Amino acid sequence: MPSQLFFRGALASVCLLTATAVQAAFTTEIVFFDMPEDLEREVIPTPTAALSALNGYPNDPNQLTLAGQIYVPDVNAFDGPYPTVILLHGSGGMWSNDIIANGPLSHLEQWGELLADMGYIALLVDSYNPRGIPANYGSRRPSYDSAVDDDLCSPNYERPKDVVAALTYLAGRSDVDTDNIGLMGFSHGAQTAMNAVLDVSVDLGTYEVSYIDLVEIPDTDPEEYEEETTTKVVDSPVRIPDSLPFPKFGAFYYGGGSHYGYHGQASSVAAGRYMIDRRMQALVFHGTDDSLLGVSDSDVLPMTGNLYPIKQLASSSLQAQAEGVDDPLQHHYIMDHVEHSFDLETIADEIDWNTNAENADQKAKRLCREEVLKWLEYKLKPGPDTAVEPEPTPGLVELVASTNARLNYQWFYSDDLSNWNTLGSDFDGDDADMTTQTTLGPEDRRFFSLEYLPIEPPFDDPDNVGYFFDYADFSY
Repeated sequence: MPSQLFFRGALASVCLLTATAVQAAFTTEIVFFDMPEDLEREVIPTPTAALSALNGYPNDPNQLTLAGQIYVPDVNAFDGPYPTVILLHGSGGMWSNDIIANGPLSHLEQWGELLADMGYIALLVDSYNPRGIPANYGSRRPSYDSAVDDDLCSPNYERPKDVVAALTYLAGRSDVDTDNIGLMGFSHGAQTAMNAVLDVSVDLGTYEVSYIDLVEIPDTDPEEYEEETTTKVVDSPVRIPDSLPFPKFGAFYYGGGSHYGYHGQASSVAAGRYMIDRRMQALVFHGTDDSLLGVSDSDVLPMTGNLYPIKQLASSSLQAQAEGVDDPLQHHYIMDHVEHSFDLETIADEIDWNTNAENADQKAKRLCREEVLKWLEYKLKPGPDTAVEPEPTPGLVELVASTNARLNYQWFYSDDLSNWNTLGSDFDGDDADMTTQTTLGPEDRRFFSLEYLPIEPPFDDPDNVGYFFDYADFSY
């Protein structure tokens, strides 16, 4: 992103004010918001008794009302409206031990508190209790058996509606910066989020999914049945309406990639079957020991297996090429011997980082969290304040920029606004004002532009040798 200013000679002075760092606090509460009417199911599910008993929950049998935990920054530390992040829980649900009074699961609570302390609103959406699901919803798939069927809260077509409901709710809050919204999901929630941001170039025609059916065995008396895999027509994905804010950034942790054939054959890599929406930039995270990545043997290179998430994202990149747009996927982080749900780990003490006392999952949580924070600061926070300050020495000026320690900066200059050249070396921010000096003659007319990006991932760090993999390490 550029931050531009114009300076002619060494005659003008601009005052730059920066905020003093303040130890932030936050407020948090449970909030309720309705599913948009046009997205309602024909039969409204009955919420759990625990949710129905909460003070303020409407208990309207004709309306699906979702619940969420919202974290709001300290108004004394940050000026609103605030950039906002929607977080979607995994198949284990949102609440600690499935008890709402216990508060969110620790990793979700950590994210909510961390984001609020950094000046973001965080909205954690409970997709389960409003649908009468009190506990774990894992290992579900389309099936005749209601005990294992995921239709009530399918991450493919039902639960993505919650993203639309959350955006509708946030759009009505005056403290939300609706131009700067992010979306995060974990496992079942990551699959949900990635279905909610399907690009307009991907066909929303009729979808058939792999389905477990119960069929009669011929010539049996009494009648006997057996399970058979067949196909079933299901709803098309939902689109986020143009009237709502659209997430600019997505972080998707260890989601599944097969979607039961929802976006074409999961085993194929082809343009047209899937693409993350071109309006956002996204990061995706997996470990080689995560069963959803589908690696057969993580100790053998190249790694083989079903590799559904890789195939899905490779298809997304092919579709971006076919559309002639930038690939929305910025990085797919795949880490050595990291398991599913690594964000549930407790981060190791700093003294133990990159030692045998820090296991692979702890390291993954630490490194991936930092990558997400970099991109949130880049995509959702305002650009740096900049100024030009003349020096007492004739012709010498200083370019001043307020910087963020998670971003990398580079000054450019131009004499005609057409041809731009780098000015000095790029530099990492340090959460303070940083200066770059240049010399101008009395009659020089010059334009300056400051561009910035997230600091590059630590792939080449000596402590990470052999820890990160790329697609060349897989045979798919």
